[in-house]
Amino acid sequence: MPASEESLTRAYAIYSPYVEKVEYLIGYEGNEFSNSGDSRKDLLSITAVHPMRDDAVKELLQRNGDDYSIVTSLVDEKLIIPSTYGGHTFYVRDFSHHR
Repeated sequence: MPASEESLTRAYAIYSPYVEKVEYLIGYEGNEFSNSGDSRKDLLSITAVHPMRDDAVKELLQRNGDDYSIVTSLVDEKLIIPSTYGGHTFYVRDFSHHR
């Protein structure tokens, strides 16, 4: 279950005086991820810091002229992992196998 808006507001109030930059993000941020033209590199970079929803991944691949086999390859190599939440599939970087 996601945290309640009240819990997030409380956490923001607690941490913001002690952290130089705190952002209060409570909604889906959209699919506007920057890209370098190298889908593999872009997916690894973005998912290292931010989960990517499947539709955003497909959009990035389309912008770069690539197909979904890149995602399949990254999953097979255990570099990213799919995770389902709220009816959507997200991809996140998997650091557990690469230390």
